[in-house]
Amino acid sequence: MRTVIKIVLTLVVVIGLASYFFLDKFADGLKPTHRQVELVSSNNKSALYIKTENWGVTGDSQRTIITTDNGDDFEVDSTRQIIFDGLEPFLYRQNNDTLVLYVWTKATIPKDFKSPWTIIQIEVDNLKMMDLRRDNSYKGV
Repeated sequence: MRTVIKIVLTLVVVIGLASYFFLDKFADGLKPTHRQVELVSSNNKSALYIKTENWGVTGDSQRTIITTDNGDDFEVDSTRQIIFDGLEPFLYRQNNDTLVLYVWTKATIPKDFKSPWTIIQIEVDNLKMMDLRRDNSYKGV
């Protein structure tokens, strides 16, 4: 009887520890992931940052911001950043101090977005977006 109790207790402890480590690793997989792209102006005096955050079980929720703030943090401020929601919201190309965005829907550029850069948003349909994706001179987020 004592042997059975020891075996059951050992199994409970082992299963409990295994469950703890599995759930801990699983929870890590649910944390948002972040990416950042730095765009430097032609005169090297200013930069823009395209920051992307993905979350969800399969990472299929996304928010992208264009900001002048460098750093690893992902803090959304609708008064000073251009905000896009959705997967792959735009393709872009840089031409000196101009950032050209090919978007499905234009985002609001807040009045407090202070940058010497010119931001141009061009709305395109899905067919045009697919054509742009095949062209290596455009980058996606």
